[in-house]
Amino acid sequence: MLEAARFFHQFAALLKAGIPVQQCLGMAGKDCSANFQRSLKEASLKVEAGQDLATALNGRSPYFDQWTLALIRVAEYSGALAETFERLAIAAEAQHRRQKLYSSVITSVIIIGFALLTLLIALLSRSTAFVLQPGFFVLATLLAAIGFSSRRLLEATGNGQQLMASVPFLKGIAQSRSLLYFAELELPLRCGMPLLQALELVRSHIPDVALQKTLALASRHMQAGQTLSQSLTGKLPALALQMLRTGEETGNLDEMLVKLADYYESDLERQFKQLQAALRPLAIVAMGGLVLLIGIQTIGSLLNVLPS
Repeated sequence: MLEAARFFHQFAALLKAGIPVQQCLGMAGKDCSANFQRSLKEASLKVEAGQDLATALNGRSPYFDQWTLALIRVAEYSGALAETFERLAIAAEAQHRRQKLYSSVITSVIIIGFALLTLLIALLSRSTAFVLQPGFFVLATLLAAIGFSSRRLLEATGNGQQLMASVPFLKGIAQSRSLLYFAELELPLRCGMPLLQALELVRSHIPDVALQKTLALASRHMQAGQTLSQSLTGKLPALALQMLRTGEETGNLDEMLVKLADYYESDLERQFKQLQAALRPLAIVAMGGLVLLIGIQTIGSLLNVLPS
């Protein structure tokens, strides 16, 4: 994420300086990985051959998903390419910050769960001999890998969002995440895309299945003559609806969506920090118990081998 953000920032700065797109591709991303630079070089050759930027970037690179490419394509034709790249950089940096928070919380949960499971097995078996077995450490590594892989899979399929929404103390986090995705509607609007088309684009980008259905229904209501805020009444929090309504009345819906994103970004960070503050002591206690268990087993093993 940070690598993509650096490229987006550099590319936007070069565009604002009046440098042609092909040269920007050759000059930006110099401090990125070799694979990233290789993909940019290939894109530069394609642009030189007459392709538009979005088509040239549409390769195997993991840095440019269909959402990003769609925005670049619209921005290139609307003349808002520099501004769009700057907004993409900001979005990538925000996503990186959120990923760090997610990983921190998931790590704490895995540590707590594994330590408690180990202590439970020890109590039930009335033995700690299994702790020093090689298979035990292999199992620990495997469970950790499964935990992180499951997180990525749940996020990719949208099931993770539904799962969080069903847990009372995670419901607020799920709502803030969904509204952050919704606030990205600002990006296609800034590129000059019509509202209904922009809504359809952001709907395909959102991993939250429930919000996807909500936006699909909102699109039909808007086609019947309702405004965006009217079509989402009862589906979004009152604050979000009020901000949308204000943006529609003033003609600055894209600016209001930026403020909406800022609010829920800070709200999500606050909720994650509160969750971390609750989980960290539990993780320390759980790990302390696990270390104590291993220590007892080690000392017991040493005492058994000493001559009587």
